[in-house]
Amino acid sequence: MGSTDALERDVRALARQIAEEGRGARAGVFRMSWWSDRAMEWAMEKPAFKTQLFRFVDVFPAIGGHADVLRHLDEYFDGDDVPKIMSTGLGIADRAPFGGAVSASVAKRNIVRMAEQFIVGNTPDEAVRNLRRLWDDGRAHTCDLLGEKTVVEADAERYAERVRELLDVLARGAASWTPNALLESDDLGVVPRVNVSIKPTALATHYHPLTGDIGIAGAKERLRPILRRAKSLGAFVHFDMEHYEVKDLTLRLFQELLDETEFSDVHAGIVVQAYLKDARRDLAHLIEWSRSRETPITVRLVKGAYWDSETVHCHAADWPVPVFEHKPQTDASYEACVRMLHDNHGSIRSAFGSHNLRSLAYAISYARAVGVPDNGFEIQLLYGMAEPIHGALTRMGQRVRVYAPVGEMVPGMAYLVRRLLENTSNESFVRAQYVEGQSLDSLVAKPDVGVLPDPPSAATRVATNPSQPGEYNPEPLAEWRRSDVRQSFAAEVAATDAALGAPVNVAAVINGETRETESTTESVDPGDPSRVLAVAAMCSAADVDIAVQGAFEAQKEWARRPVAERAA
Repeated sequence: MGSTDALERDVRALARQIAEEGRGARAGVFRMSWWSDRAMEWAMEKPAFKTQLFRFVDVFPAIGGHADVLRHLDEYFDGDDVPKIMSTGLGIADRAPFGGAVSASVAKRNIVRMAEQFIVGNTPDEAVRNLRRLWDDGRAHTCDLLGEKTVVEADAERYAERVRELLDVLARGAASWTPNALLESDDLGVVPRVNVSIKPTALATHYHPLTGDIGIAGAKERLRPILRRAKSLGAFVHFDMEHYEVKDLTLRLFQELLDETEFSDVHAGIVVQAYLKDARRDLAHLIEWSRSRETPITVRLVKGAYWDSETVHCHAADWPVPVFEHKPQTDASYEACVRMLHDNHGSIRSAFGSHNLRSLAYAISYARAVGVPDNGFEIQLLYGMAEPIHGALTRMGQRVRVYAPVGEMVPGMAYLVRRLLENTSNESFVRAQYVEGQSLDSLVAKPDVGVLPDPPSAATRVATNPSQPGEYNPEPLAEWRRSDVRQSFAAEVAATDAALGAPVNVAAVINGETRETESTTESVDPGDPSRVLAVAAMCSAADVDIAVQGAFEAQKEWARRPVAERAA
């Protein structure tokens, strides 16, 4: 208990130290133009306006000229929840000289500024110039090419080529940077200057649980040249973790590739998302696997960026939610994963991604408590967000790596909306600390959580009680992202396939009587059309007339039955 109390005191003291070190600076996401600042503040105050703002930002790249922009502004921001100063400005735009053009230009300029706030450069060459400034300020980088899930092969090829180009441009540019021992080494050895983060879903089509073998094969084909190039340049490749649906695929892809002999010593890492209920299980598996590698892998521990979509999707499909549904649970899970990583230092390298002072202070304090040196791990922060924390940790001697997206406006919109959602969330630390000015003591308090819930089992249908027809429970969609669900289904298919013999004759049954028909139709196996599974009767128009008349007569008796009986 004593050591636990001491650790807690250290965590709170360090959190206050980081906050004090960053005092006086304003978080970047809240120091944009006047229009953008006001829009962000209104978004935090008015949920309806927030929804419309983000919808407008999302559709913005597809909007045409000034007239189209103005029309969208008028349609998206016409209502009681729109701040008066904005709606007034839109109302007079078409009556004032050049008003429409001015309003459209202001909106376009400010949305571009909002996007640029989080993007280090539109091109690799532009990114290198800004990354050089980060390096000179004492911060390393990991570059992420903006681009989401791929659906056609050509897009996957383009993404792979862009990653290879990014590696080459970064390697050339970084070669002349001033040496920095903190950023280029840790207690285990060399830390590469060049670091890129890749999205597996952008590297392959069919990257889905039901077509996982095809998707992984395609991703491997494009990743091998990337890993070879990274190895020859002495660069680092980090596998980002995306939606839960592809988590197991990405873990499998990462491990299978790095198990190949030529990549046994490549510098690589992967993300673990602490908001997942199975994060600790996955992390334990990665730690055990990393022990056997020539070069330990790096795990970037994050809270997770898809909470809204994961919860909404699962509620709609009637699936158990894979993420913790209460923020203190996610924070407690994060700290549990911190302990696992530091307790296994040497077998694995650690990077901690968060803007939460409590989480960052815990990662540093626990490392010190178990004897992991300050250069034995790194802190990773997002480009354009919470700069006071960036500066504070750098001045305190921590190795800080900035997650820096590179790309153009259209693919950047999804990333921008995700960042805006994070910053305007009621539970955003950046919002609480830098906008609302909440008490630091309350923000860095220990998560009040007992036992964390275990990963849930797959969804099952609850039997309907015939006496309560209003409580009918529909069958949930099959949760194909679970390996046990896929394996169970495959086993049933195999068993059914083995049991099939000669084609089944399917007779017509009308009014409870079997009837012979002159015509028949064959039912074939969709996976093997040459295989006939059944021969079914084909009814005539006269047969249909008899069936309809029978149904009409039966309905009279059916209608007299109690509703509970019919529902059952």
